[in-house]
Amino acid sequence: MRCIIADDEPLIRKDIHRTAAKVFGEGTEFFFAENTDQVLEIIREQKVQIALLDIEMPFIGGVEVAKRIREISPKTNVVFVTGHEKYALEAYATYATDFIVKPVNEERLRKAYENLRFPVPRLEVRCFGRFDVMVDGSSVTFKRSQCREVMAYMIDKRGGEVSEDEFRYLLWSEEEDTDSKKRYVRNIISDIRIALKERGIENVVINNKSTGYRINRELIDCDYYDYLDGKRTFTQNELESYMEQYDWAEAKRVSFEKA
Repeated sequence: MRCIIADDEPLIRKDIHRTAAKVFGEGTEFFFAENTDQVLEIIREQKVQIALLDIEMPFIGGVEVAKRIREISPKTNVVFVTGHEKYALEAYATYATDFIVKPVNEERLRKAYENLRFPVPRLEVRCFGRFDVMVDGSSVTFKRSQCREVMAYMIDKRGGEVSEDEFRYLLWSEEEDTDSKKRYVRNIISDIRIALKERGIENVVINNKSTGYRINRELIDCDYYDYLDGKRTFTQNELESYMEQYDWAEAKRVSFEKA
């Protein structure tokens, strides 16, 4: 997800960023603007899902810039952030998502985030039964068949990092390691990111060049994670069908049998 924070006061931008990073979660890409010209430039160049705008900004002002944002990017959620409640009626007339009075606190911003006018797409992952990755109820199409299995393996790790060596062993078992296989693993990760981006999902796969790759759990709705968190229950047969198409998930299926 991408978010722009617009305020002409650097300290206020910093404070809002600190709060927004907690609410929106890891993987959110932030942009910053100190005037409305910068806001419109960013909106034109980036696909921004949320704009946190101060109403009283240099040049044309927050309300007018919100109208122009609607023209450029109709599904960008505008959340006004201001020190003056008197602007509320005018702000809502621009079809803004919400209106928050400074200082921005985590609870209030979270409420705005949970009630966006245009919800940010989320990745839906099904682990019980045949593994699948979906957006808005339809499966994501990957360029290479191994992409889905690599994605499943990262999901199974629940946010733990997976090294390139581990991926190579997953795909080729004990075959000799080669530079071409190293490149192929990186191409698979790239293909996953491209396929998800085409469906409006970004920053799900996070990489640390020194240690490996991991999934960003905060951006995923997953039946397995819901089960672990006690949010959903499943029948014994459903549990024992965990990622049924992958042999490496057999140990997890056996653990569910013994539960």
